[in-house]
Amino acid sequence: MFARRRIAGLVAVASLAWSAAILAAPAGAARQPVIIDTDVGDDVDDAFAIVVAINDPRLEVVGITTAWGDTHARALLVRRLLAAMGREDIPVAEGPSTPNATPFTQRQWALGARDQGPAPDAVEFLRDATLRRPGAITLVALAPLTNIQALAERDSGALRRFHDVAIMAGSVRRGYNLGGAIPQWTPHAEYNVASAPAGFSVLLAAGVPVEMFPLDSTQVKFDEVHRDRLFALGSGASDSLALLYHQWRLLNAWGQLTPTLFDAVPVVWLLDPALCRLEPMRIEVDVRGFTRAAAGAPNAGVCLAIDEGVALERMMDDLVRVPARSAP
Repeated sequence: MFARRRIAGLVAVASLAWSAAILAAPAGAARQPVIIDTDVGDDVDDAFAIVVAINDPRLEVVGITTAWGDTHARALLVRRLLAAMGREDIPVAEGPSTPNATPFTQRQWALGARDQGPAPDAVEFLRDATLRRPGAITLVALAPLTNIQALAERDSGALRRFHDVAIMAGSVRRGYNLGGAIPQWTPHAEYNVASAPAGFSVLLAAGVPVEMFPLDSTQVKFDEVHRDRLFALGSGASDSLALLYHQWRLLNAWGQLTPTLFDAVPVVWLLDPALCRLEPMRIEVDVRGFTRAAAGAPNAGVCLAIDEGVALERMMDDLVRVPARSAP
């Protein structure tokens, strides 16, 4: 298995070398196992990230855990998406529900799934996965870190048993574009961190390698040309994403028509680390969810800029991929 990285000052170099090794692996080599922790269903980018990860043959999606808000409805959405992709073999687990004022824009699609009752407990699923495969699994964290905080409280060593954590979180030098074309160079309290700042603090203090993808590098717009290309494909994944997109477009509180694929960026970076060389930084978070670079030993490798056009094409490679089905 891939070696664990423990020298904080070498976070960026080590993570780059690890991902490069995946790309260079010969056919038949072991895929990198990942677990996706998601608040799918409010914004639409989580669903795109899930499809990218599942469709790429270099990743093994060990499971998907739902976090924040109505985690049961989120689990239903994930199950329906997996069924459409023919991947009902992937386990789904739901974390503790929380208050959430953000509209669940894709609830109607989620409720179209057959409700088999509560999914397994996400926190125990994460703990068990790290015990079964210590040092092997990458956690892809795309939600407020309520599950991660609960995991650390249940088992103080669990986070260190992950190979690493790739997370969409924070704002270091650039804030939300707020629908405009001009980048905002004033940092904002990014949603995932502002919703659960204590969870992010727990992760940064855990001693596990963290690859952080803040607003600085994740505001990749999924424009109409790419939407038409994907939605015309007619696969189970593309049809599902089209329906999820239209519910999001109709019901999102921001009045947006063009989605921003924040959460797909950590996934596509795992597959193509040349998209961004991570900078070793010490990140601190305050109670409002603002994340700032500080003096001291690095606790994360941070992606501060990315070629958005290239990143989008890398995403499209997997979004339009129709995996071969095994013979009956």
